[in-house]
Amino acid sequence: MRVWSNERYESVEQKAVVNSEKDRLSIPFFFNPAHYTMVEPLKELTDDQNPTKYKAYNWGKFFATRRCSNFQKLNVENIQISHFRLSQKYG
Repeated sequence: MRVWSNERYESVEQKAVVNSEKDRLSIPFFFNPAHYTMVEPLKELTDDQNPTKYKAYNWGKFFATRRCSNFQKLNVENIQISHFRLSQKYG
């Protein structure tokens, strides 16, 4: 969402509070585009005042790379969305 909206919207950080008095019900929702989908800022949300902040990347390759790492902390950082952010300063 962050890339498609060119940082207008951002995913919320999941937070949970433990309650020892009652059970907690959690209903996750996952959105995964088709593997051939190119993820990049929508043209409707970019202009001269709000230039593109991310380079395009293929969702399938990104997801496969993350999944191959089994989401474990290895000796290298797992691929992150921030790795596709362009280096220019904005704001």
